[in-house]
Amino acid sequence: MKCKRCRKAAAAVDLPSHHSAFCPECFFVFFRRQVEEGIRKFSLLSPRDRVLVCVSGGKDSLVLWDILLDLGYDAEGLYIDLGIEGYSDRSREKVMAYAKSRGKEPIVVDLRREGVPIPEAAKRSRKEECAVCGTVKRYFFNRVAASRGFSVVATGHNLDDESARLLGNLMHWHRDHLARQHPLLPETGDGLVRKVKPLWRVSEMETAAYGFLKGIDYVTEECPMSFDATSLVYKEALSLLEEKMPGTRFNFYQGFLQSREGRGTESKGTFLNFSEEGPAAGGEEESGGAQAKCALCGAPSYTETCAFCRLKEKVGKGGRR
Repeated sequence: MKCKRCRKAAAAVDLPSHHSAFCPECFFVFFRRQVEEGIRKFSLLSPRDRVLVCVSGGKDSLVLWDILLDLGYDAEGLYIDLGIEGYSDRSREKVMAYAKSRGKEPIVVDLRREGVPIPEAAKRSRKEECAVCGTVKRYFFNRVAASRGFSVVATGHNLDDESARLLGNLMHWHRDHLARQHPLLPETGDGLVRKVKPLWRVSEMETAAYGFLKGIDYVTEECPMSFDATSLVYKEALSLLEEKMPGTRFNFYQGFLQSREGRGTESKGTFLNFSEEGPAAGGEEESGGAQAKCALCGAPSYTETCAFCRLKEKVGKGGRR
């Protein structure tokens, strides 16, 4: 099969959802344009921004850091060592190796030194690992960005992630989560830094292809703490639909975003009358703003003590004899 763009080279990446297939060089052009359009559509980034890219060692976050650097953004990496034996060490190695290849030195937060390694924190708090991990990571994303003068935090969530999240929120009618689901979460005057998801238009397969063709070495194994995550079930369901009807994921998520913007045909229906019902479970950092400052750490919080400090207190108490 020949590349649909240059019509000369052999196609290396087949994209049924776009009715296209590309050679490596033309695929890079396609991928770059998809990311640029995602940024442009919602004004996610500007040339003046200092971007803190949250990197985990996986394909999506390293690809995001790579393409933002290639697009000329002032982008630095933040790696949070989750304290998961073996897995965190391998992830850290991938991040450090990639950073070195680009002449960068990532910011590293070690949760073991912070007193909240994810396995221990989940055990002590009696909460699901993924919920605890989300609370802790959001806390440090914002704290590091705010303290070091970054104007925006960027994460590697792709189309598969966002469409699966949307399906889960709709299945359970989490109206507060639906009201906040968007590639852009604006900054607030109370200390929450702007958060963006520049890869929202590209699929997981596309980021994997980009990483492979660019020679980016990333962790291929899934986090061992996420083996029973419900998001994987939603991803699997959407994969079945995508296989039968290419483009399903994009149409699903894009339609939701258009409706939120008031452009969709259903925008006047009760279906989209999402109401703000307070902070998302697991952390006020994901809400549209906070009402106060944490009495212990000063972070934005809806309550006297933020979710992170409450979690750290539980871990500390659990470790006492």
